[in-house]
Amino acid sequence: MKKNPDKSPSTQFRDHPEGDFFTRIRIYLEEMYPLSNIVFGLLFFASAWCGIALLCHSGNGNLLPPKHVLVSGALTIPLMLLLLRIMDELKDLETDLLHFPDRPVPRGAVHSSDIKLFGLFLVGILFILNLFFTHATLMFLAIFGYACLMYKYFFLKERISKNILMALATHNPISYLFFLYVVYIYKNNMAAPIHVGRILLLGTVFLCASMSWEIARKIRYPEDETAYQTYSMVLGLGAAILMPIILSGASLVVIICLYRDIFSGFTFLYMISVYLFMVMTFLRFYNKQTILFGLKTTTEILIVNIQSILVLEWILIV
Repeated sequence: MKKNPDKSPSTQFRDHPEGDFFTRIRIYLEEMYPLSNIVFGLLFFASAWCGIALLCHSGNGNLLPPKHVLVSGALTIPLMLLLLRIMDELKDLETDLLHFPDRPVPRGAVHSSDIKLFGLFLVGILFILNLFFTHATLMFLAIFGYACLMYKYFFLKERISKNILMALATHNPISYLFFLYVVYIYKNNMAAPIHVGRILLLGTVFLCASMSWEIARKIRYPEDETAYQTYSMVLGLGAAILMPIILSGASLVVIICLYRDIFSGFTFLYMISVYLFMVMTFLRFYNKQTILFGLKTTTEILIVNIQSILVLEWILIV
């Protein structure tokens, strides 16, 4: 196993903070939360909403809530994900200094106080959106409270911070809370009844997708491992490879079961084809063969395709 070289104080903070506060925040966002992350957050909301509507809409009434509710709810997801990114940055600063010294805060290009202030600004915006516009205040408070527990490692930092599987089990459920947040907005703003069992099952699609992505981005060959803990280090390369395949396959099975009377056979065939491409990529990686995309990107392609299909199928009934 490779060991990262020790970082001296002079190399830990080798950059001087650039420009004013707004310039430093721009640097942080460009490197740590690019535009694609915002798009993924908006797509999460859109696909969750459309997936719920496809299961619950009876064919009568509006398919969308009032515009201020829709915009506020849609913005909450990417803004909350950005806040989680900042909270993760702050709580893992010591780890990042050792393992990711080129990130903006560890290398000194951005002050930790900059992202703290920006995080407080985001908290203010999120509370305004959800206290006055979304009609989903309680669910938002549940998400925010869970995020605060994540920031504190659920008051079990010594155990969770050193165990990647425990971190996955405790941190990943917030993706299911995001889904329930969309359900809450739908329930409070639409006349259609909620089919609880099917809706809760749909939420597992988003949970499994989130877990697949999280695992896929932390898989390495044994010779590439460092002191930074990965799933391949803890589980072994084979088991780590299998987990995203199984989780993504479970998501696909749930989609087929829930929408078998709504989607066309061609839609299911396309989704299965994308899934098989993912499986092939992971297996080729395991066998050290050339792959077109990395594991993280391949998983994102599958997730984006599934979520986009939910949106497109919903558009067809509008």
